[in-house]
Amino acid sequence: MKLSDYVAHFISQITNHVFTGQGSSVVHLLDSFSKNKNLKIISSQNEQGAAIAADAYSRIDGCYGVSVATSGPGMLNLMQGIACSYFDSIPTLHISGAVITAHLRKDKKLRQLGFQEMEVVDLVKPITKYAVLLKNKSEIKYELEKMLYISKEGRPGPVLMDLPDDIQREDINPEELEGFNEPKNKSTGNVNLNFKEDFIELINKSKRPLIVPGYGMTLSKTKSDLHEFIKKTGIPFAPSWAASDLFYENDEKFAGTFGVAATRYGNFAIQNADLIIVLGCRLNTQLTGGKIHTFAQKAKKIVVDVDEAELNKNNSVTIDLKINMDLKDFFKIIKNFSYKKKDYSKWIDRFKYWKNKYPICLPEYYNQNEKVNPYVFMKELSEQTGENDVLIPDASANLIWAMQSFKINGQKLFTAFNHSPMGYSMAATIGAYLANQSKNVICTIGDGSMQMNIQELEVISYHKLPVKIFVINNEGYGLIKQTQETWLNSNIVGVDENSGLGMPDLQRIGKAYDLEVCEINNHSELKEKIAYVIKSEKPILCDVKVKTSQRVVPKIDFGKPIHDMSPLLDEEELKSNMID
Repeated sequence: MKLSDYVAHFISQITNHVFTGQGSSVVHLLDSFSKNKNLKIISSQNEQGAAIAADAYSRIDGCYGVSVATSGPGMLNLMQGIACSYFDSIPTLHISGAVITAHLRKDKKLRQLGFQEMEVVDLVKPITKYAVLLKNKSEIKYELEKMLYISKEGRPGPVLMDLPDDIQREDINPEELEGFNEPKNKSTGNVNLNFKEDFIELINKSKRPLIVPGYGMTLSKTKSDLHEFIKKTGIPFAPSWAASDLFYENDEKFAGTFGVAATRYGNFAIQNADLIIVLGCRLNTQLTGGKIHTFAQKAKKIVVDVDEAELNKNNSVTIDLKINMDLKDFFKIIKNFSYKKKDYSKWIDRFKYWKNKYPICLPEYYNQNEKVNPYVFMKELSEQTGENDVLIPDASANLIWAMQSFKINGQKLFTAFNHSPMGYSMAATIGAYLANQSKNVICTIGDGSMQMNIQELEVISYHKLPVKIFVINNEGYGLIKQTQETWLNSNIVGVDENSGLGMPDLQRIGKAYDLEVCEINNHSELKEKIAYVIKSEKPILCDVKVKTSQRVVPKIDFGKPIHDMSPLLDEEELKSNMID
């Protein structure tokens, strides 16, 4: 049996699609994949798109993403998508074709021996859980099984095999191959199994507690356990952006999202809590703000995380109770804990007050006559989508507008939250749709971000994937412009046509890729056009015209605590929102 055929068979057991680039070092792999009836090859226009599509594929329940690229430039292009998986803890498997083993350099002083040869394993070590150069054909089964295990075990993440061209061509006997044996006694980390008394005491003493779920909830598939815990304790919640789709926006216990560019009311909730129970959330600087010591100052902090390093990282919040374990195990342990029955209605009423007083989508936004207000657009989009729909917002201002104004009502929402490369959602749309073709997959992306992976429109067109693409078109890099206005005394560089950055006619480009196109120019067209796009049964690109002057509001100014968002409130009003 040809080794590449064995790899194809192995991959066919874990997925139905392989996202690939082309190149001379993977011709045998692609040949074998194409002959396997259980696999469909999706050829990207750029290997970055392949790795990102694999990442998104793995984010859909029950699916596992795989990408393949040739040596040198092809493999380097994969790294953007691999980084997305690494920083968001997404299990994915990647194979790069290497030069023949005789052309692998042995002298480290030599820059390169074979054409397009490079030290792949060393390059990807910082963004993978495991990476290996296969030098012996007899180890193929062991390494593939080991990679699959490592990618899913503990805190998930991407893995990579660098597979030389000549080894791909080797003959093997599958019956003679040794496999990988999973460890019988898995390490549970530094687990404190005696946290019961402290955990219950902290909850019982609190008057204004909040549960803070993160993406670890989704990865551990413990959504139902979380909701059971909330029901049992009555404690309200303030999720990170990555966990916002675990809840319904209209739930009275929903305090809002929080962070540098979240909601003012969510930030007030966090900053006034006297206890936060953090579940699978890293509490990164996008959540805590630059002045970490000011984050949730009034609150005791319980943090549960499978990754011990996250509990002990420098320059982080002070944690009162660290629990290093998988959330599945955590919920099993606390299932039978008893708590004092408490009435949090006054605390919840405070959320309602803040939500009513500080809405994100202001009434005056609806009265805008020229072009489309993105907050109004996102709110309307949320009202026209539901249970079976997937929303993938892109990076920068587009992401913030979505996360601030899109109202979750059963939709699945994700992006590359922690790495956040521009252009992610374009390629991710491909992977998400192919993972579950019964779902509506919607991409919202800025015109600037569109340029980063615009070539993947051809993949969408070629395979006739009925995805919906809304381009939030403000004719440049709006958020970067906002940052330059803040830091550079409005010296604007390379963010729009007037400062050195041109933008193409996106509708003409859409037509060139044989996509249906449309545009939304003002609010009078909004409802009807969104409905038309959502109902479309073929790929469609909708150009949503937004003012170049549109800014992200509210947002933390540099150096401010997260409760003091811009536009700044006067000192008296700010103090009135802080509970003693």
